[in-house]
Amino acid sequence: MITDQEVEKKLVAFICDNFMVEPDEFNYEESLVDQGVIDSIGLVEISAFMEQEFDIKVAEEDMDRKNFGSVKKMVAFIIRQSAKGNLSAVQK
Repeated sequence: MITDQEVEKKLVAFICDNFMVEPDEFNYEESLVDQGVIDSIGLVEISAFMEQEFDIKVAEEDMDRKNFGSVKKMVAFIIRQSAKGNLSAVQK
């Protein structure tokens, strides 16, 4: 199973590569939208990255501040969704 640190590293790399920021230019515990790093289109791009990179599903209703409110919250969301996927695979 992937660790929080591995998820964070991949997510931060994607954010930096696609939104032209450096890892030390934003706070991982605050909203990327509020910090001016991304806009609503950026959230869609991040959700598509999550689905592809981590093989999870991101429903429209998942795209809220609880799950996408910060890098830390996104990492926790990815870990939760990954665990759900692993449970589904085991149950089949």
